[in-house]
This record gives sequence, structure tokens and C-alpha cells, in this order.
Amino acid sequence: MPTIFYQEHDIVITDDVYAVWKPEPQVYDLEALDDLRVEHDGRGGRIVLLVAGALATVGAAAALTFTEGTAQYVVTAAVLAVPPLTGRAMRVFTPVVWLLRARYAGAGVTLFTSTNVISLIRVRRCLMRALAANAASLDRLDRAGYADAFRRLNSEL
Repeated sequence: MPTIFYQEHDIVITDDVYAVWKPEPQVYDLEALDDLRVEHDGRGGRIVLLVAGALATVGAAAALTFTEGTAQYVVTAAVLAVPPLTGRAMRVFTPVVWLLRARYAGAGVTLFTSTNVISLIRVRRCLMRALAANAASLDRLDRAGYADAFRRLNSEL
């Protein structure tokens, strides 16, 4: 009976396999997984918002030279308010997507995707524990001589 390290409605991680059902069912053998890494994506929309914020700040600063009196206070407030508002808009409208990627049998695969970094870390930690358990069980098989017996049996069949 395999040990279950993580189980959610669409992911199961055991000491033998990593299985995911959404967006399409995939089952990965842990022995063939390597180069596990965490990446993030979400720069495309952020650059647009950053450029728009910079242009608004430059435009407000230029308008500061054309205004007089109390209008200068309004423009100064706009110059000071645009960068924090742009930063907040970047966080709200373009959330960072976190990806758990690996190589499976020589090909790059995405194992898990989330905008919540805590859930990604939880899946990664459970997968690392499953990989360690899988390696320990393979070491036990090698030490007991089972690996050599299975190789001979497979070559004879």
C-alpha cells in the first residue's frame, strides 16, 4: 500500500507517483522526475501598468510647471499619489502565477500552477518528502539484492 504524502481534489502525491487530474489527467513516476524547480510568471501586464504609472507621473510633474497657486498643490498630490497607486494596481490586476516545474523523462513539464505561493510551497514540500521516501525505498531494494533479481527476471521474460 503506497504512502500518501498529499491529497487534494485534483492532486495525489504518493511515494511512487505524482498524479494530477486537472486540466488533463497525468501520472508521473517519481523515479523519472528530476530538476524540480519553482518559477513565477506575470510580468507582461506589470510592465504595461508600470509604464502607464511612469507616464502619469512625468505628465503630472510637467503640469506642475504650468500651474500656479492652489493648483500646484493638487498636481503635487497627484505626483506623489501615482507611484503607490500604480504599485497597488500591479499587485491587484496582474497577480504572480507560481509554477512548479520539473523534467520528466527528459521533457519539461509543469506539475502545479497557482497564484497562492503557500499552496505551491505545500505541494513542493510534500513532493520532496515523497521523492526522499522513494529514494530510500530504492536504496533498501538495492541493498537487499532485489534490484538485481528484478533485472534478471525482466531480462529472462
